[in-house]
Amino acid sequence: MNHKNAWGGDYKGKLIRYSLGHKYTTDILQLCFEGYENEDKGFWLSLLYALIEGASDAFDIDRQDLDGCLYPYIGNPDSLALLLFDNVPGGAGHVKRIAQDEYSISQLLETTYMKMKGCTCGDEEDASCYGCLRTFANQFCHDELNRGKVIKFLEEYCL
Repeated sequence: MNHKNAWGGDYKGKLIRYSLGHKYTTDILQLCFEGYENEDKGFWLSLLYALIEGASDAFDIDRQDLDGCLYPYIGNPDSLALLLFDNVPGGAGHVKRIAQDEYSISQLLETTYMKMKGCTCGDEEDASCYGCLRTFANQFCHDELNRGKVIKFLEEYCL
């Protein structure tokens, strides 16, 4: 394919495809709530960021050292897995420490519940703020984040 080079002359070279990514090796924790389905993506995003906030508080982890994403299962888009990961190349062992035993998971769920219940943003629980769910990194979904959905879920299914 002919085209002009940076100096205005003809360039007759091969196009080569490059990938500008890199492998990111870190620790991950997959959380699944078997048997629970919810088609509201806002619920799943709210639960994900609530658990990250809860983990940060419960285990004294700098919030910027944790992150997460949603992982859909093939065949069931209404039952998502939540992936929490150390936001530090190579992993810092934070999510590994959370996953070490049932007590740690219980502590994570209880701390998450208390943080969501203790926030006073909005008139009711159907809101979110930078004190409970919102961060600069998740501003793409601020309109969908809702701590009331997380509180209701944790009360009914986890605590």
